Amino acid sequence: MDQQEFQLVYIHGRANLKTLILYQEEGALEKTNKIENYYGFENGIGGKELYEMGIKQARNIGVEVKKQEVVQIQIIENGFEIKTEQSIYQTRSVILATGNKKNKPNIKNIEQFEGHGVSYCAICDGFFYRGKSIVVIGSGNYAMSEVNELIHLVDNITILTNGKEKPEFRLEDKSGIQLNTKEIEAVRGEDKVEEIEFKDGTILKTEGVFIATRNGWKYGFC
Repeated sequence: MDQQEFQLVYIHGRANLKTLILYQEEGALEKTNKIENYYGFENGIGGKELYEMGIKQARNIGVEVKKQEVVQIQIIENGFEIKTEQSIYQTRSVILATGNKKNKPNIKNIEQFEGHGVSYCAICDGFFYRGKSIVVIGSGNYAMSEVNELIHLVDNITILTNGKEKPEFRLEDKSGIQLNTKEIEAVRGEDKVEEIEFKDGTILKTEGVFIATRNGWKYGFC
């Protein structure tokens, strides 16, 4: 197993530091169809394209980028030791930028439509659904938080609790919001989301789906 020394390790040098970026898998940015709120792109840019440009920029200034899963981080004298399945790295500093793991509901086709009508962030993507009919999937207070971010942008919202009869939130004074407690079978559509199919065979037409379940840490190394 290789052992190398760095001054800084990002996990996922313009300051003249020997820098390494480690990543394991595709991130949310690469799955994003279009980003319109990033400075410098007047017509927006695809998430995958933006990601690839960032990696090229990092490499152009001498940053090493490696696809390796980190399995352990240990404190050692004068810094840290980072273990992956392939190598061991020693560094003075570590920046954790792992993001979080999305708690995806067990609904058919959710992953298929990520970036094509399925979103996990109302603040990030709500703008794309202005004037449209959308659904928010969730039964906790976080679902209502997402609704509050969307209510001034979209035409109407239906909260889908996916089988939970008594959600945590209340709909008091929330005009224009519908509540549906049916259990969901699948998300349907051609190139983008078009409808929700329930277990009882009924259909709800929609132009967007926001997943509003709590997220957790993406990695569990120690």
